[in-house]
Amino acid sequence: MNIIIAGATGDIGTSISNLLSKNHSLLLLYKDENKREDLARKLEGRDVSFLSIQELFANEKMVLQAFSSFTPHVFINAIGDGFYAKVEDATLDLINSSYEANFKVPFYLTQLAYKVFLKQKHGYIVFVNSVSGLEGFPYGVAYCPFKFALRGLAEVMYKEGKRYGIKVSSIYPGIVKTKLLNKMPFIPKKGVLYPDEVARAVDYLLCLPLEAEVKELVLKNSSLTWRNIR
Repeated sequence: MNIIIAGATGDIGTSISNLLSKNHSLLLLYKDENKREDLARKLEGRDVSFLSIQELFANEKMVLQAFSSFTPHVFINAIGDGFYAKVEDATLDLINSSYEANFKVPFYLTQLAYKVFLKQKHGYIVFVNSVSGLEGFPYGVAYCPFKFALRGLAEVMYKEGKRYGIKVSSIYPGIVKTKLLNKMPFIPKKGVLYPDEVARAVDYLLCLPLEAEVKELVLKNSSLTWRNIR
């Protein structure tokens, strides 16, 4: 299959790219050139190509053309970043930054992929969301609302796209061992998930027969414990 991965250079995106590149052709979207070089070295010899989205909103035609010429079967949205604060402490700048990273850019890229799938009359969109898109948490005022919005987007695409042969699934991991942990006000002590486990969940969805679908897949931490609040 031809698979586009947005957020390919993040911790979860890298694990997904590494696993799927063993059996599929990948178009990997990135912003940071140093991270792209690191990932390219890890995936050397595999059928992967890269597309910069550094100037995303100024280059819609270029991105859409790249998507179309790749003829994708799957689009995986693994973009996201952590922004945490108490309700009374959240600033508009923090809210805007989280909106950009956790909804605006994911929405825009997924919309472009959706347009390609509409023309093809087939395609599969997989959102790597978060349990924060299913329930709110303390300090999550700048994070949870946009993960909820991403779930709403998936719901709309699922219902609108079904008649055009477009499948949509969402994965909701719990606390995963990524660089986002360094931003969290609560420090996990043990019981975290690992990016490879999320990657295997994505691979599981892609291996399902056409007659089957999983609309939402929740990967919960079974025994998570925490250190003291910072």
